[in-house]
Amino acid sequence: MQRRVEARLAKHSLALVLSQLRSVVESRSESQFEISEKGRRCIGAFEDARLLRTAADRCLSRSIALATCLAAYGDRARIVIGVHTPPFAAHCWTQHRDTVLNDSVEEVLRYEPILVV
Repeated sequence: MQRRVEARLAKHSLALVLSQLRSVVESRSESQFEISEKGRRCIGAFEDARLLRTAADRCLSRSIALATCLAAYGDRARIVIGVHTPPFAAHCWTQHRDTVLNDSVEEVLRYEPILVV
């Protein structure tokens, strides 16, 4: 899934990819308080995949891919894009409500959210 997202990002605008993500999440997922068991296994698989494919400089594609996979199991997750300065840096992560799913809370707190999809 992450490779598919990377290909889409290389071929299409970020706005289009995020619009498609929003459509998938809204049409396939349900508003719920907890991630399903299948969703938790999916999150675990994404963490395990970091051993095979580094997460460095891939936060956007990893986050979009995770949110898409979770939507397939009916779990609603949002991607958050944040920035900080100086020096300028941007980062992206996936959240379910207030729970960060694919990063550490310490890392996420370094960034000011500017977009939630």
